[in-house]
Amino acid sequence: MKSLLLVLLSILIPTIGLMIGQPVQAAAIDNGSFMSLWNSYSHCQSTTDIDQLREDALTLASAADGSLTQESFILPLPSKLEELVTTPVARFAVDVKAMAAACSLRVGSAAVEAKRVDIAKDLLQAILTYQPQSEYSYYSLQAKALLSELDASVIKVTLNLP
Repeated sequence: MKSLLLVLLSILIPTIGLMIGQPVQAAAIDNGSFMSLWNSYSHCQSTTDIDQLREDALTLASAADGSLTQESFILPLPSKLEELVTTPVARFAVDVKAMAAACSLRVGSAAVEAKRVDIAKDLLQAILTYQPQSEYSYYSLQAKALLSELDASVIKVTLNLP
């Protein structure tokens, strides 16, 4: 009986040590934080206040940058087996980066209409960083068009000055 108990303990102790030593990390964007991002995106599409729009765009942009750099799940395995397993790809129902680009584009165009060129340029330039990726080409082209309008209006203003 003692030998059976000794065998069980010798199996359980290393197993518990592995479980405690390498905690499983949760997904980078869980449902609660995703819903807050979705609320920010919805608010961005419905509000007209430039400062609130800018805040929503910055929230979405920081979440998009963070979601691309964080690992979504770490499987606790011994090091020999860990070499043979690839990291699972994080998949979401929507593209947080596209949400951020769409919101930034909306804020940029609203800022152009409100003559707040500094805000428009900052947010539109941020969209241009997405340019090499083809799935964001629509946002990049729209941002370039708005930026070219801004540059043309600046030239017109400076030409009229004495």
